[in-house]
Amino acid sequence: MKFFAAAASLALVSFSYAALPNDVVVKSLPDGCASYPLYDANTGVAGPWTLKTWRNEDPNIRGFGNTHVYSVKFDPRVDRKPTIRWGYITIPTRNDIAKTPLRCFNNALEARVATDLTEAGEPTNFQWTPLSISSLPWDAPLLYKYTGGLPVKVFEHYIDGVKQDGVFLGGYDNTTLWGFKYSAEQQGSYGMPYYYMRLLGPDSADPTTGAALKANETRGFIMIDA
Repeated sequence: MKFFAAAASLALVSFSYAALPNDVVVKSLPDGCASYPLYDANTGVAGPWTLKTWRNEDPNIRGFGNTHVYSVKFDPRVDRKPTIRWGYITIPTRNDIAKTPLRCFNNALEARVATDLTEAGEPTNFQWTPLSISSLPWDAPLLYKYTGGLPVKVFEHYIDGVKQDGVFLGGYDNTTLWGFKYSAEQQGSYGMPYYYMRLLGPDSADPTTGAALKANETRGFIMIDA
């Protein structure tokens, strides 16, 4: 179903992404907010900051920041008003719009997002909300208001032995590659089209067709823009 209708190892793991510019060596960072940029040891909080795409196959979204989209739950037979079922972090089609801030708090990645809707269906109650990765490996966006998700992890990247600037988001054991697919405007996308992103890993292929990527889906990375 698509989501809109202990200490990490320090071993180096190499992945070859055939259509991407270079081979990338991934080094996992320790769990906890101290591994994130702008960490304040007095408060235990890192951030806030936003995300940024890095070395994406699609040139139209290289260096773009992040937004969010939410799924609406409303059954007039039982619900007094609409609510937000869950939401996920996305990439906009334009980079000149407001971005969704993120931070690390209590050793978890959070986003400041709408968590409820008014009776008229307008987003409200913006607050810091924990993020996780979907437990469905073939459809694994960066989610909020989702129960049973997997932890988000952070990594360093190396190319030809040279450490690249920045901290990169991923999950599973040592996975930092994401898929990006254009999606038209829909309820919960603030009136704008966007790019849906999902973490790619060992079991991210379509369970029915076996295809590694969805139609018109491209690949790339996500880093913290601090």
